[in-house]
Amino acid sequence: MTLHEFVSRAGNVSDYSRKSLVLLFAYYLRQHQGVVEFTAKDIRTCFSQAPLKTPSDLPGLLRQMTKGRNSPLMKGAKAGTFALAMPGLSEVEAYLTAKEQPEVAVDAFLKSAIPYLEKAVARVSDANQRRFLAEGIACLGVDAKRATILMTWAAIVAHLYDYILADTGRLANFNAALQRRSDKHKKLVIAQYDDFADLPESIFIEVCRSAKIISNDIRKVLDEKLGIRNTCAHPSGVEVHKTKVVNFIEDLVDNVVVKYPVK
Repeated sequence: MTLHEFVSRAGNVSDYSRKSLVLLFAYYLRQHQGVVEFTAKDIRTCFSQAPLKTPSDLPGLLRQMTKGRNSPLMKGAKAGTFALAMPGLSEVEAYLTAKEQPEVAVDAFLKSAIPYLEKAVARVSDANQRRFLAEGIACLGVDAKRATILMTWAAIVAHLYDYILADTGRLANFNAALQRRSDKHKKLVIAQYDDFADLPESIFIEVCRSAKIISNDIRKVLDEKLGIRNTCAHPSGVEVHKTKVVNFIEDLVDNVVVKYPVK
């Protein structure tokens, strides 16, 4: 199978993050070229042949993807080489399998996923946020996938706002982290919910991490989901798959709402 054929099988690659594209190419090299351990040059060649824009920091990106308990890549036997780890291999195969399913199979998946998501939402303590998330899941049931993404993200951000405001210590740490910034946002002081409106969500996530309100792993989850949310917020040809929406909700409920309850 040529690289072009493989990429076509993978769907709309404009929907992929840089890391997802690296995993896709690593999978292609392993499964279709017999290259188990690859170099940055091998991945760069794949980007060029696709053709797609090559990440400017590709060597650093590859090293970063080998870090962490469930890292998708691992270091190869020789210096400067990398290989797919089991989490990365499973991620690509799961996505490719979902792409190959007929629409009726995806619908069957969705029918089983929605009750599970409704149970997950039941764990949200705030009644207003719980209703808001439930409405988002109802949008998914009528194939309004982008609306589900937008409503879920709004509920999660609102939850974090409430989490910070609910504790004076967390609020003080957040404001202190804001004041340490070197941009215009250092002048902001958060005292009530509406004050967050002046803070871009990307900056909000950075400050939460700087203030140690969330862990760095959660910061990575939020950054990834914000990128998906931003894609869905504007008209584009990007296809949003139902499996991706389910994963979006599940990740944010489990990693934000459950881990950071408002008390």
